[in-house]
Amino acid sequence: MNIYTVQKIYDGVRGINEMMVSSFLIEGTDKAMLMDTGMDIFNLKKFVANLTDKELIVVNSHFHPDHSNGNNKFAEVLIGDKDLPTFTTKDVYFKLVEDISTGIYDRYPKAKLLKPVINKLLVTKKGKTVYKPLHDGDKIELGGKTLIVKDFPGHTPGSITFLDVNEKFIHMGDSCNMGTWMWTNPDCSLHEYAKTARKYYDDVKKAGYIKMRGSHAPMNNKISFIKDYANWVDQLTPDKALKQFNMPGAKSPFCIAMKFTIKHGVFTCFYFAHQCD
Repeated sequence: MNIYTVQKIYDGVRGINEMMVSSFLIEGTDKAMLMDTGMDIFNLKKFVANLTDKELIVVNSHFHPDHSNGNNKFAEVLIGDKDLPTFTTKDVYFKLVEDISTGIYDRYPKAKLLKPVINKLLVTKKGKTVYKPLHDGDKIELGGKTLIVKDFPGHTPGSITFLDVNEKFIHMGDSCNMGTWMWTNPDCSLHEYAKTARKYYDDVKKAGYIKMRGSHAPMNNKISFIKDYANWVDQLTPDKALKQFNMPGAKSPFCIAMKFTIKHGVFTCFYFAHQCD
């Protein structure tokens, strides 16, 4: 039994869907690249072995657990240099989980009973995996298919994307999605993110890229999504949130904003109120 479904994205690229998140298997003539290792509810490594027998390069678009919980099954994982994990609260995400979970346990002591389950879902296992950094501009050659690493920080400090040179297609990870979780990087302002996104859009448009896909998106998008999403995010305030919540251990209220568009479907942003400053 497994929960994986496979979808062809384009020639040589398949999305492997696990619940609400997708990993991507990108194949050239010589090698294959697995982008993200999912939630590790089942065994993604074993599942991928049934899809390809090529030498496998494993990468993370960023270090959130729904993209990296299966890392421990692999000997080596490549990840953006600014997301290279220490498995301590020096890492932005680990610190956030620690702050919020501590706040919840202090307020609701019985919640500690759920700590093992929470840690399994929200904290990537260390294992014996060796992590090596990827840097902006690095190339991954698969044989007849070249992928270029391009930084797109914001969602996490070290979020990276992969540009398929041959197809002019961008594998976006969570850097810019229909729903972008900005609160997982509480030190980044929405204005800073918007500025980064606009610069990213200008770069990829100039280089001739046409389409993109996020890891939580049900479809491909035109790259204009990046610019339009940035312009919307740049105008968000706490007052424009559909909902606000006081989250234990958080610096400010947690906000959810949403906008429906004819061109792109839906924009959603999850952020803390202080990130609008």
